[in-house]
Amino acid sequence: MDHFRYFMPTEVFFGRGIVKEKKELFRQLGSRAYIITYQIPGRHYALEDVTQVLDELQIPYFVETGIEENPSTETVERAAAEVRSFAPDFIVGIGGGSPVDASKAIGVLLANPDKKGEDLFTDSTLESLPIIGIPTTAGTGAEVTHFSVLTRNDKNTKQAIAPRIFPKYAFLDAGYLMEMPLRLSCATSIDALCHCLESYLSTAGSELSRAICEIGFAYFSQCVEEMRAVLSDPQRASSKAPYPYEIREKHMMVSLIGGIVNTQTGTCLPHGMSYALTHNKHIPHGLACGLLIAEYLKIFQQPENVARVNRAVHLCGFQDLDDFSSFIDSMLLLSGDITPTPEEIEAYAQEFSQQKHRFVRHPEPAGKAEVLQIYTNSLLKRRR
Repeated sequence: MDHFRYFMPTEVFFGRGIVKEKKELFRQLGSRAYIITYQIPGRHYALEDVTQVLDELQIPYFVETGIEENPSTETVERAAAEVRSFAPDFIVGIGGGSPVDASKAIGVLLANPDKKGEDLFTDSTLESLPIIGIPTTAGTGAEVTHFSVLTRNDKNTKQAIAPRIFPKYAFLDAGYLMEMPLRLSCATSIDALCHCLESYLSTAGSELSRAICEIGFAYFSQCVEEMRAVLSDPQRASSKAPYPYEIREKHMMVSLIGGIVNTQTGTCLPHGMSYALTHNKHIPHGLACGLLIAEYLKIFQQPENVARVNRAVHLCGFQDLDDFSSFIDSMLLLSGDITPTPEEIEAYAQEFSQQKHRFVRHPEPAGKAEVLQIYTNSLLKRRR
C-alpha cells in the first residue's frame, strides 16, 4: 500500500437524545455559549434541546438565527461584531452546512478580534473558539470537517477559508431529520453521496479512506428502495415525515462518512463546478452537485478508473451508471427555468478551467473540454 495520513480530531457522539445525554461536555468548554443556527418552520427540536441543556447548566447564551444559505463573508463579519461584547467562550453550530460553516468562520473572527473577513482566506494560522457541531440535515458532514465555505460576493464565487477548523464535538441525532422536507432531504442526500463518490475517485484517496467510502455506499444502498418508494408516492412525498427513523439514521451515517472522507481528500470536479450554478442560478448546493455527478462519472477513460466507478455504482445499489443517473435525476426536484444558456455554460467552463488547483486530484488528464462536456451533457438536456 502507498503511504497515507489520516487525521480526524472531532469527537463524535451518535444516537437518539445524544445532546441531553452528553450535556456535561458543554460545561467543559466554558461559561458563555453562542448558538448559531437558522430559523425553520415549526419546532426547532435541536435548538430546544441545546437551550434546555444550557439552562440546566446555568450557562448564559446568545442565539444567532440570521445565517442565510451559503453564508457570505459579510454575514460572518456582521455576526461576529454583534456578539463580541457578549464574549462567548464557545460556539454551538446547529443546522446544515451553512450554520456550521459560519460557526467556524465566526469562531476565528471572535478568537482574533483584530482580523477582518478578508483575512479568513489568507491566514491559515488563525485558530477559533471551540465549536460543537449539531447537524439537522444529512448532507455536508460539516460537523466533522475542517472546511468552512463562504460566499465571496467580491469574487462572485464560493471559497473555503484558509484556517482548518475542526469542531471539538459533534452530536448526531437522526431524530432532528424526521421533519425535513423531501426536497431538502434529496438535496442533502445527494451532497453526502457526492462527497463519498468524489473522495473515492480522488488521487488523494487512500486504502483507508476508500474503505470508509465503501461503508457509506453500503448505507446509501440500504436507503434506495425506500427513497424510490417515497418519490413515487405523492402522499408520502408531501407528508410531514416522509422517511422512517431507521432510514434517517442511515442518511445521517452517509453524511457523517462523507464528511470524514472529504476531510481526508477534499472534493473533485463536481463540487467545484457546482459553485457557478449555486451562485448564478441559485440552485441549492446538493442539487447542483447532483446535476453534474452522473456526467462526471462518465468522463473516465482509463480501465482502472472505469472499474472503480462501476464498483462504486454497484455498491450504491444500482445496476449500472444509467440506472444511477436515472435515480439521481428523479431526486433533483428542480422547479423553474434554471438551465443556463450555451453561452453561460461556455463562460462557466472557461472560468473553471482556469482554476488549475481544481484538477489536481482528478486521476486523469482533464481541462476545459472535459468540464464543458460535463456542463453541457448535464444541463442542456434539460431543455428538451
